[in-house]
Amino acid sequence: MNIFLNAFKEVPAPLGFDNWITFWLVFAISVTNAILMCFAGYKFLQVVQLSSYRMKGYFGWIKETKGSWWGRLIMLSFLSSAALLITNVLLEDFFAYKIMTYLGLVFYLIFCIVYIVNQYSAPQKTPLKYTSRMTRLVVVYAILVFVLSIFVLNFSFLYIPYFQYGAIGLTPMFIPLLVCLAYYITYPFEVLHNKSFVKKAKKHLSNHKNLIKIGITGSYGKTSVKNILTTLLSEKYNVCSSPMSYNTPLGLSKTILNNLTDKDQIFIAEMGARFVGDITTLCDLIEPEIGIITGIGNQHLLSFGTKENLIKTKAELADYVSKNNGKMVFNADNEECKNMASSYTCEKVLSSAFKENEIIYAKDFEYDRAGVNFTLVCGKKEIKTSARLLGFHNISNIILCANVCLMLGLTVEEIEKGIQKLVPSAHRLALVPSSSALTIIDDAYNGSVEGATAALEVLASYNTKKIVITPGLVELGKEQYSSNKQLGLLIAEKADYIIINGTTNFEALEEGLKEGGMPEEKILRAGSLKQAVTQLYDITEPGDVVLFENDLPDNYN
Repeated sequence: MNIFLNAFKEVPAPLGFDNWITFWLVFAISVTNAILMCFAGYKFLQVVQLSSYRMKGYFGWIKETKGSWWGRLIMLSFLSSAALLITNVLLEDFFAYKIMTYLGLVFYLIFCIVYIVNQYSAPQKTPLKYTSRMTRLVVVYAILVFVLSIFVLNFSFLYIPYFQYGAIGLTPMFIPLLVCLAYYITYPFEVLHNKSFVKKAKKHLSNHKNLIKIGITGSYGKTSVKNILTTLLSEKYNVCSSPMSYNTPLGLSKTILNNLTDKDQIFIAEMGARFVGDITTLCDLIEPEIGIITGIGNQHLLSFGTKENLIKTKAELADYVSKNNGKMVFNADNEECKNMASSYTCEKVLSSAFKENEIIYAKDFEYDRAGVNFTLVCGKKEIKTSARLLGFHNISNIILCANVCLMLGLTVEEIEKGIQKLVPSAHRLALVPSSSALTIIDDAYNGSVEGATAALEVLASYNTKKIVITPGLVELGKEQYSSNKQLGLLIAEKADYIIINGTTNFEALEEGLKEGGMPEEKILRAGSLKQAVTQLYDITEPGDVVLFENDLPDNYN
């Protein structure tokens, strides 16, 4: 405190009071500003979390969005500082000048509140979660804002006439840097804390001596395959699987510590990755005996950098399982996955849903609005069955899981019984109720080329007006433009209308749509998902079908 007081010794008190009053005013303004900036920094803190606390993802987002969010903060700083400065200059000769100095702070508060309200009112797919780690990051960030506020106020008192409290308006432009600095300050502690948490989970997992551990990875289909496999294996075993999209070391550790019980016989871990080495880290934790690779595409190519890195990372599961004499199941309906399988000599199964003479496969498949119907063939046994899942690609997922079930001793009858119980995963090609007599297909959590293609095939099966609402596909690196152009071509073939949500992929989609022959008046544009839904009701009538294909991560909104 003495340090702050000494800094103000030669500074005239703004209200003519002594330096104690000056100090406490500056202190109060700095505390208030720290609180304001915690709310104003929401987007940047959210992106850090969405990037799995990787600064590479954070900086990549700033670059990918061309610093648009940072630009808004710079504009906020400019308007606030200008208001504060102009207020002080204009009111210099007023008899109440010392009191009117604070009027500029009111403008600053108003500008900040408007910015914060607009930021929070934007639709969010994955809101910021105030986990223990995020809370620690926010606390350090708030302290940094407080220190910066003290500094700029002190500096302005000493060197900038008429500005005084106006310097506080400059702080918003430093938010991205302060978030980054807070991250690096907390990073050493978080590394030690995470290692301790993961170590605790690994020890807990090791106490389950007879537990069968299964790892699932791939560019797409991980969550769907995990949910299908959990349902099928539950016909014979007690199964614990990671909920939702818990597929990181901390997410899986939390699942192990909170959900795994002594009664469980199988643990299924979804394994996500954005960088080389991520799957190896998860394998060291889980130690899977059976590995499943659902397919290889170009999803998250932006973070991987190259297709080679992406394939190498997905192969880390096969490397681990092979080295430890485990069993691998590859989706041979995906060419890249099939090619990967040829590199391994461990016990393996190449699962193909549509090839005869496989261990287990499907034939006589039909598709209707309720799902898929097919005949399950295993050796000489043939069983007619159906699943309430949309799209033929889900037959491939079912057969992939059926191969694992056969490995673990389930009968064909048990597998078929489980198939009857399958339900769509939320936001993954699921029919949702609609009060407007429209058929709504929700595929918002799909962000892959393969998934989008499958969804459009489902859409094409309807004999009515078909509308697609999509922002396109992201995180595809150098392939993003070409992939979205191809998506536009396919949409032009399968749908009657499109509403392009956002600006990220508009040009690529538009080029593909026009090349595919979709009339320009049927290519609509919306600034947000809310606007897209508003436009939807202008072009639809009862009986029409609407596909919500992908929803941009909040990084891009």
